[in-house]
Amino acid sequence: MIIPEDLLIEILKRLPVKSLCQFTCVSTRWSSLISDPYFIDLHLTHSATRPKLLVGFHDLDDECGGVFSVDQLEPHNGRTLIATLPFSFHGWTGPFVLQSQQGLVSLEVGGHIQITNPLTGMYATFGLPRITERYASFSYYQQMHSFGFDPVERKHKVLSTRVIIMGGLDGRLIMESWVLTLGTEKWRQVEGCAAHDKKGREVCFDGVVYYMAWSRLHGVHGDDYLVAFDVRTESFRMVTIPAEAHKDIHRALLIKFEKHVAMVDRNKALSCEEIIMWILEDFDQEIWKKRVFSLPSYWKEIVANRRVFPVGTVRSGELLFAPQTLLKPVCMRSEICGLDDVSPEFGVLTFLDHVESLLSPRAIPFEELSVDFPSKIH
Repeated sequence: MIIPEDLLIEILKRLPVKSLCQFTCVSTRWSSLISDPYFIDLHLTHSATRPKLLVGFHDLDDECGGVFSVDQLEPHNGRTLIATLPFSFHGWTGPFVLQSQQGLVSLEVGGHIQITNPLTGMYATFGLPRITERYASFSYYQQMHSFGFDPVERKHKVLSTRVIIMGGLDGRLIMESWVLTLGTEKWRQVEGCAAHDKKGREVCFDGVVYYMAWSRLHGVHGDDYLVAFDVRTESFRMVTIPAEAHKDIHRALLIKFEKHVAMVDRNKALSCEEIIMWILEDFDQEIWKKRVFSLPSYWKEIVANRRVFPVGTVRSGELLFAPQTLLKPVCMRSEICGLDDVSPEFGVLTFLDHVESLLSPRAIPFEELSVDFPSKIH
């Protein structure tokens, strides 16, 4: 009996990536179907209705990092969060998992940018663009990276920005920005943004990468801005932050909240009874709105004396908090398994919205890749 192709597609698009990779060995027909770009897009669309959390950690004792895929908690159904598919990355020098976009994840590993699909085990490593020769003699140097996705042209891009100060710390400031589109493996220089220092982790949605930054003038920190990088047009925009927001938020963390970018203070959740959020409700007019969320009366009992801070929102609209270390469970409605072999002290925990995908980190056709499932990626 031959299963009709439309029925087969309907069945296969609901399966996890690991099963699909194994099923490419069933027959030439199945392999061709699963590797078809149409099916890959169809599977990705279906996976987007079942998002996961991607938990990234940096193990200080072992000098390595890892990623866990975690089912998101459905609202009010009491489900448990289960961590699955652990992957470790030795030589992870960057403090962050930069972003998860359409199933691909960016990391800083060994002074390079690594784009990986943590579910297939495939990854691609890219060297950084060289410093322009005329700027080879510098007094200060900082490299910053971002990872974004353009939903219109459906392209993943890496943004690499370096800030250089010439002739002493109070000397001339230069900023260079480069973009690499997956599938081209070539850096292109882009212009059009005032020099600034990126601070903290970015968020990317609807084709725009957002991150906080200081403006720079002759090596001196200036005003704080929200920087928006349009992935498709490869253009920058610096959005002014209201003066009142500076009083409420001293260490800003960017999150996506109700389809908007928002700022919260990552240090206040431990000591305060409320969370203050500034939301950019109108990007074009630069209109911000302040919202205050009261924490429940039992909040202190849950977090005790631990540093817990907001890291984003889940699809149910709930605000997600995370501890800086995982010495013991602190969330009353979840259980995270699979961390037994990891040091209890982590430098950074990162929680990202993630969907399963068959996409390749190099934008190479899936059928040309040899896929296996190692427990570790070196």
